[in-house]
This record gives sequence, C-alpha cells and structure tokens, in this order.
Amino acid sequence: MEIAVNFIPLNALDVTYLLVVGFIGGLVSGFIGSGGAFVLTPAMMSMGVPGIIAVASNICHKFPKALVGAIKRAKYGQVDVKLGLVLGVSAEAGVLYGAHIQEGIKRSFGDSGSNLYVSVAFVVVLGIVGSYVLWDAWRVYRSGRMEEEKVSKLARWAQSINIPGTMMYFKSLNSRVSILFTIPIGFATGMLAATIAVGGFIGVPAMHYVLGAPALMASATELVIAFVMGVGGTMKFAWSGLVDIRLAMIILAGSLFGIQLGAIGTTYVKPHMIKVVMGVIMVLVLLSRAIAIPVYLSELHLINTLDPHLTGALKNISFVVLIAALAAGAAIVFASLWRGISLHRRETTLAGASVATFAPTTATTSPRAQLSPLGRFEQFLLASDGSPYSAGAVREALRMAHKCKARLRAVSVIAGGDIEHNAMGEQFVTKELDAARAHLDDIKRQASAAGVTCQIEATQGNQVYQEIITQAESVQADLIVMGRRGRHGLARFMVGPSTVRVIGHAHCNVLVVPRAAELVGRRFVVASDGSRFGDAAAVTAARLAKLYNTPITVISVTRPEHNDERRREAQQVVQRLVTLIKQEGVEAEGEIPHGRPDEMIIQTANAKNCDLIVIGSHGRTGLERILLGGTSERVIDQARCAVLVVKSA
Repeated sequence: MEIAVNFIPLNALDVTYLLVVGFIGGLVSGFIGSGGAFVLTPAMMSMGVPGIIAVASNICHKFPKALVGAIKRAKYGQVDVKLGLVLGVSAEAGVLYGAHIQEGIKRSFGDSGSNLYVSVAFVVVLGIVGSYVLWDAWRVYRSGRMEEEKVSKLARWAQSINIPGTMMYFKSLNSRVSILFTIPIGFATGMLAATIAVGGFIGVPAMHYVLGAPALMASATELVIAFVMGVGGTMKFAWSGLVDIRLAMIILAGSLFGIQLGAIGTTYVKPHMIKVVMGVIMVLVLLSRAIAIPVYLSELHLINTLDPHLTGALKNISFVVLIAALAAGAAIVFASLWRGISLHRRETTLAGASVATFAPTTATTSPRAQLSPLGRFEQFLLASDGSPYSAGAVREALRMAHKCKARLRAVSVIAGGDIEHNAMGEQFVTKELDAARAHLDDIKRQASAAGVTCQIEATQGNQVYQEIITQAESVQADLIVMGRRGRHGLARFMVGPSTVRVIGHAHCNVLVVPRAAELVGRRFVVASDGSRFGDAAAVTAARLAKLYNTPITVISVTRPEHNDERRREAQQVVQRLVTLIKQEGVEAEGEIPHGRPDEMIIQTANAKNCDLIVIGSHGRTGLERILLGGTSERVIDQARCAVLVVKSA
C-alpha cells in the first residue's frame, strides 16, 4: 500500500517563515550545540507539515552540517571515527526500523496518527532532558563552577566485561569494550532520530555514561553518527516520497547564517546561561506539542470530538507557544551579542585618545584591562599550540624578545569545555596537557640559550582565544605573538580562528607570523588610512624599525570610487607620516597605491620584499566582523610575511 503524501503549498509568507525558523534553529544550534535542531521539527509541524514529513525533511537538512562539523572537530582530535562508525552501523538499523514504524503509522492512521506519535515522543524526551538541563544549570549557577568529569561506575563495569570475539579498542575510551554494548546504544539513537530527527539526546549521554567516552569526544563523535544516520534516513524517507526538499533547503539556507551568530553569542555568556537557554526552549517546545495532542486524539476519535472552535484555539495556542520558544531563544542570544558588542565599543571609545605626535602615549584604563603605551616592547606573550603552524611564531618571538630585551611568557591552551556538556575527559586532557608541557619546555630551553627570560604555562579553557587574552592581561603584555593557520574562504569564515578573535578582543598589539615567515629587518610596510588607528601603526613601526635598523614604506591606498579630494588627503597622510618617521632617525618613503586596500598592501609588501606589514586595527569583533569584515583580517589571511596589528591607545 502506497503512502498518501500531501506536501503543503508554499507562498512567500511560508518561505519567509521557514527562513526565519531555519535562522533561529541555526542560532540555537550555534549557541547550545548540534542538538539545537530539535526546534525545527515542531516548527514545521506548527505550519501544517505532517509529523513524518517534518522529521524526514529535518534529517535531510542536518546530515550535510553534521559532516562539516565532524571534519572540523576531527582536526582537533575530538572525534573517535572508529567508535562513530561502529555506532553508526547499528544507528542506521535503528533509523530504518524507526522510519518503518513511522511509515506504518502513517499508512494506518494518516497524518493525525503521525502527528500524535511525533508529538508524544517530543513531550516524553524533552520532559526528561529539559528537566535535567534546567536542574544542571541551577546546580552550576549555585556552585559557580563545573565539576571535574569522571568515568562513571557503569562505564567502568562495561569496560571490564570481556566477551571473546566481540572486543574492540576505541581511542576515546582508552580501553577495549564489547561491541555488544554499542549495538543497543546505536539502535536507540537511530530510533530516536527517525522519530524526532534528533538522536543525540540518547547517543551522547550513552557514549559518556555507558561506554566511558569523554563528553567532549562523545558530542563530536555523535556528528559522525548523525551523518551516517542522515544519509541512510534521507534515502529511506525519500524513497517513500516523504522528504520535502523545499523545506530542507530553505531551512538549511536560514540556518547557515544563524549558526555563526549563535556561536559568537557563546563568547559573551557564562556556561549556566547556555543551559538555561536550552532548558527554557525545550520546556516551551514540549508545552507547544502537548497542547496540540488533544487535537490529534480527537481527529483519531480516541477522545470525544472537539468543537471546531476549540480545535482552532488549541492549534493557535500551540503555534503561539512555539513562536514564543523560538523568540525566547533568539532574544537571549541577541541580547548576549548586543551586550558584548556594546561593551567592546565602550572600551574602544575609552581607549581612543587620538595620536597626534610620536610622543609615547600614556596608557588608558578600560574597565577590563590596560593598554600598553605605543611602541613599548618589554613583555611578550607567545601563544603556541605546538603544531607546525606555530613554528614561525615561536622562532620570531624568541628573536624579537632577544633583540628588544623583552621578557617572554609562552602559553599553550588546550580547548576544554563543550557547549553542550562543558567538560573534557580526564584521559584526553592529561594527554594533551602533557604534550603541551613538553612543547613549552622546549621553548624555554631555546629561550635560555638565547638569553631570554621565559615563563611557561600550559592551561585549558572553554574559549582558547579568551584564555590567551586573560594570560596576556595577567602579565600586562605589550605584544601577543601567534601563528596563522592556513584557513581560507568559506571554511575560515564559518570557523572563526582563534587568531582573528584574539586580534578583535585583545587590548595589546598582536603579531601574526606565518609558518615560513622571518623577521630579519629587510623593510617594513606601514598602511594608514589617516585615522588614529593608522597613526598608531606608524608610531609602533617607527619604534620597532629603530631596533631593527630597518627602512619603512608608508602607504595610503585610494579606491577607484575616491574623488580628487580623497586622493589629496591620502598624499598628505603619507607625507606627514614619512616626515615624522624620518625625524625619528628611520629611513622612510611613501607611496599611494590605487585599488582595493588589502590587495594593494599585499602587492606593495611583495614588491618591496618586506618582512613585516604594520596595520592598525579598528577592533571589530563578533557580529561586526561577520557583517563588515576588515582589511586587517584579509591582509593577515593573504600575506606571506609577518603582520603586526596595532591597537590604538
């Protein structure tokens, strides 16, 4: 018997609603983790999409994002691919069986039966998970800290059971475990995914508490399972004609942008608030589905037929509550973004005394940190993760510290804490910290040989960039030295590397050193737009050029759309800065390239064979950075030489 499927018609208002739903779903996912997609199935059902089609379309939209997320987190060693694939096999069986149940309910009871099945599943699952999340948020808020993660007694028992012929070693567990334990976990995860389109509510806790995987690796490995389930589930549902590709693609389009803003929002809130957002949305979605259940029971004649006016009222109330859930999540995330951006703007304003001459500027105090006087190079902070991308930063930090007679603090930060679980496995952390300490010990030996005073510290934090900034502020660093990872294009835009965030949030200058770059003093290029940021760059470059006995080329780029007056202003800026730099005893010349600023800066640096570009930062972070971009970022991304980003004091 074929399944009768009626895709709902879509008008402009429906498409707009779906884009907004996708955006908010992505916003919530970026804020609380991949499980945020649970809001999408009820949101589609609230506009009249049958439950089975909403689930199928949600699964279709999710698996491409799961693949991207798994690849990203695998680069940081957080994914146990072997465990993910083993669980994925049984999860696929669970998805296929769950889809079979969904299709059977659809055949026997129609859309009302499908809607009732999905709604009851949401009420039960969100009731359990939402209550726990809110309780955990309250516990974290009261204690003010996260408890250290430990392997559960159940996991230790599972790892101790030896069943011949079924044992398999998994790196995330650092132990062998029988695959007989993985089968029910994977199957249940797949069943839940086929029921509500989100299987992580079972998969992640089970990997952590039953198998003993660190929570961070469990949440990352679940992305592998989600991809495997998504591919199989999409094909299964699509074969039966249940995937509305229009819904999947529209929601995916909205979520791609929303997930970026949600992730940025996490940088401005405390861990317990993330849990509060998740719990509140879960409870409201639960309430929305619970209100609709009597309607489905009435349509199936399992209770007395409801009055049409009451039926309409219940549907409207359910829809309003669902909208309230989405609005509440979006409001909290945007409020966090607004507070963070407003605070950053206030700090930038407080720090913004104009630079008129080359006289050293007195530090300006902000609510959170103290800016270093321009041109001072007395205390450096080197941030290195021990990867090949950090090699240039380590080498040049030691050389510059020796030349400037500066003190050096070298730090290595291990990412610890996950948006959904805020914990990292003890075994995983210990291994990473041991490697970081060995790397830092090597740096300290090199510093000692070079006559540089060096302190080292290996630490961990939820946000790597924030920990780097905290370390810099603790020693009142004048300069942060970092490597540049080779990310380009869309991947870099979506990921938002720590280097870019450090530049955006740090109160001191930041030197970004590509892997092969060497700072030996051939020539510096200073880019200025005539603002105080450009003047600050020139001040700092002049101080550093005297130490390196290096000539400077000053440039001010004009765009094709600029008029003659703007070109004259650029010429005046260059002449003024060249004159003042020469007064400092540094050889200087000026040029006025014509074109796009980042391209002209790179071309000039390459043509002059320079080994350092000095550029001012307008301090854009978060939402401003994504919407507006920045010349500094593009120069850093493309330059072959080191780039010094100067903060105005």
